[in-house]
Amino acid sequence: MDPKQHPSAVRTATVATQAEPARPQRWDFLDQLRAILMLIGIPYHVGLVYAAHAVWIVESPEKSLPVTWALQFSHTFRMPVFFLIAGFFAALMIRRRGVEHWLAGRGRRIGIPLLTSLVLVSPLMVLASGVAAGGVGNAIPALLAEMSSPGAAWTVHLWFLIYLLIYCVLFAGLWLLGSRCGLGALVGRAQDRLEREPWLAWLGLAGLGLVAVACAVVAAKLEVAYLMGGIFVAGQFVADGLMFLVGALIASRQTWFEAFIRPRWPIWAAALVAAATMAVFQDDEGDMSRAVTYFLMPAVGVLFAHLLLSAARLWLDRRTRLSAAMVEAAMTMYLVHVPIVLWLAVGFLAVGWPAEVEFMLITVVSVAASYGFHRFVARHPILTTLFNGQATPGRSRASAIANPEPSGTRA
Repeated sequence: MDPKQHPSAVRTATVATQAEPARPQRWDFLDQLRAILMLIGIPYHVGLVYAAHAVWIVESPEKSLPVTWALQFSHTFRMPVFFLIAGFFAALMIRRRGVEHWLAGRGRRIGIPLLTSLVLVSPLMVLASGVAAGGVGNAIPALLAEMSSPGAAWTVHLWFLIYLLIYCVLFAGLWLLGSRCGLGALVGRAQDRLEREPWLAWLGLAGLGLVAVACAVVAAKLEVAYLMGGIFVAGQFVADGLMFLVGALIASRQTWFEAFIRPRWPIWAAALVAAATMAVFQDDEGDMSRAVTYFLMPAVGVLFAHLLLSAARLWLDRRTRLSAAMVEAAMTMYLVHVPIVLWLAVGFLAVGWPAEVEFMLITVVSVAASYGFHRFVARHPILTTLFNGQATPGRSRASAIANPEPSGTRA
């Protein structure tokens, strides 16, 4: 959390400014971490079938407390960290390519797969929901009802693409506004002060939590906390948007990024404690529990982002055949895995096996089937465009970017 420049980082930055401009580099650990965060969604959604804390689309009579706790814990940090990484890359890519080019690329890489999934994947999820709720005869009526008034059952796991697309549009507008009204200079002065007084970073983290709580309270008072049938959750949208902005700030200075990915064991411990605390409160229906949850969302997101990015930097910063395949397949696998999970869960309703056994079987089959679908898609350029937003299969180029500019450069 300390944004002060480390002496070795300063020397590195100084040498870089005196030498030739830095060549574009690939941060393999960021690519892999982003893919892992997406693919963890597969066991997460399988686990919801057997969770004791929530009723999902398909609910098994067999419940598992270990699975429930694993879900509770992973839910505290997985998507906030993903959005922080997204904001990090957004700032770097805008600086490298310009706002218009970057936003057009985001529209292609996010918008096309989202539309494809809404048309081709969502109906399969709704059909499975109808069968689980009322048998085979209820499948078509459930689909017709959902088509007439789409809600959260139509999107399920696709909400994050909707949020991400909105964040990209808002961030592009903020970037353009900042370049015209001197916002970058104001942010730069705030960053300079953080480097002089690093304790302010902890105060800022608490401030983010208060913003998230305030927005959730205001949304509840205005009765806009849940919109579009539950697809849009105002408090969560604000909390995840704050993570996007934090990622962009980390990208603004090379020394900040270097400091953020350098392991600090006390912060690792703080991240684990904060996440465990949030896991205890996040599904309680009381107002105080909701307030604690929203307050902790940004803190857990930032602290766990440090834990995961620094761990990935230690252990995942090399490209292997497995990691390359995982990075290439992550988007398509994430888009199509939920209907596979749901239909398998519907089938297992007739089986009385232990919840942990069913959980493992459905997870393994869902991963294999999703990857098989990706391999099929990767052979056809049109399908690759529809499900992955690019014309030809291959490793994401998002991390093939130049180093952030040396310390002192304003965002």
